[in-house]
Amino acid sequence: MQYKDAVEWFIQRPLLIFLLLVTVGAGGYAGAFLGAFQYDDGFAILLNPHLDRAEVFVSHLDHMVRPVLYATFLFDRSIYAHNPAGYHLLNLLLHLGSGLLLYLILCHAVTKEARPITFWTVLLFLIHPIQTETVTYISGRASGLMAFFYLLAFFLYIKASDPEDHRHTRRLFMSGAMVSLLLSLGSKETAMTFPLALLLWDVLIHRFDGAAFRKRFVSFHLPFWFVVFGAAAWVWWHPRYSALAQFSLDLRPLWDNLLSELHAVAYALQLFSCPWKLNFDHDLPLFSSLFQWPLPLDLLVLSTLAAVALFLARRLPLLSFGIGWFFIQILPTSLIPRVDLLSERNLYLASIGLILAFVVLGDRLMQWLMVILPCPRVTRNAAYSITLAMVLALGVATHQRNLLYRDEVSLWSDTVRKSPNKARPHNNLGHAYAMQDNWDRAIEEFRIAARLDPDYAPARKNLRDAYLHQVGRQ
Repeated sequence: MQYKDAVEWFIQRPLLIFLLLVTVGAGGYAGAFLGAFQYDDGFAILLNPHLDRAEVFVSHLDHMVRPVLYATFLFDRSIYAHNPAGYHLLNLLLHLGSGLLLYLILCHAVTKEARPITFWTVLLFLIHPIQTETVTYISGRASGLMAFFYLLAFFLYIKASDPEDHRHTRRLFMSGAMVSLLLSLGSKETAMTFPLALLLWDVLIHRFDGAAFRKRFVSFHLPFWFVVFGAAAWVWWHPRYSALAQFSLDLRPLWDNLLSELHAVAYALQLFSCPWKLNFDHDLPLFSSLFQWPLPLDLLVLSTLAAVALFLARRLPLLSFGIGWFFIQILPTSLIPRVDLLSERNLYLASIGLILAFVVLGDRLMQWLMVILPCPRVTRNAAYSITLAMVLALGVATHQRNLLYRDEVSLWSDTVRKSPNKARPHNNLGHAYAMQDNWDRAIEEFRIAARLDPDYAPARKNLRDAYLHQVGRQ
């Protein structure tokens, strides 16, 4: 059997594909089980009094944000206590589950001959190191849990809208999709983009328009809008969310935030092709004018990407869908001010779109080269070999990225190296050294953090406490 035939024979067998995807995904992130509790994990999970017992958790549900997420932490803590390996297991299972759901979804968007696009998209999604902050950082579970239920709701919606199924069966699928969306919203609020993703799917993939689209919207889309608006009303009423919203609005003016996020999104595009730039705490500038460099270049890049999606919507709808999916998924974190302009875990669901667009474009390029070059078989085999080499390289990068999470010093040393002018990484590295009783290094890092940002209160307090500890020890 020739190389090309062997690849295509394999891709046409779903069970073998699922086994390979699970094996590669689990292998790439096996190093996650060596990871320690990091950053927010202590206060959000280990020291969270609401997770002490199930009774306490239930009694605080009316004051709790992301109840589905914290229910999983309650489950983990009741079983694994302070053993991080158990927490990592659920994170990895969610990641693998999201990959398999993505495969099932994309199979409804391509012909049987185009199944390689689905396979390579899911494989790259599962193995790319940009997912590390979601999979390996335990508190990053919010993004992974939200994405799993989001994709489950999407798949169930596709099944519910299949005219070949029995009417009663379609209703069950529709109910399941709505429940899954509620669980996704209860994991992370950014799941509110779900109805927009459905619009994108039915316009680009199913090509609904006019009366057919209006009928589709009323019959299948409208219930999800009701769910989202109901969740938004609950958020508006919830006291914790009101306080968080006020905190968010006080961070920076909305216009400055929009400009700063414009650069952050353009910068995020680099992370997919430059995994060595991955960073737990990116140091990105704030902007107040559209004419500040490199905002004009950022705007040009993002506008070009959007224009390509619009221009190729009919010729390459899957590519346009991928680009549209990326923009939809980054919309909430771009519009709402946050302390961090860019967190890699917020790119988890959005990464699906960029990877899909990349694979579609690569497939198109391969088809074009097979036409113009004299040896199409060699061209195809070379394309598959290059893709396999890319998967291997990404797997190695993912393994190396996971190793940084084995202790706090490793993670924050890498962060300080990539964000040397930001106070928080130095402060957190100082804390990591203090936990190892290396007070000289801790004091040095606290001093750097306080010098970089004199208004950063944690660094000043830690520096004072570290000096007092040294004096007391002497």
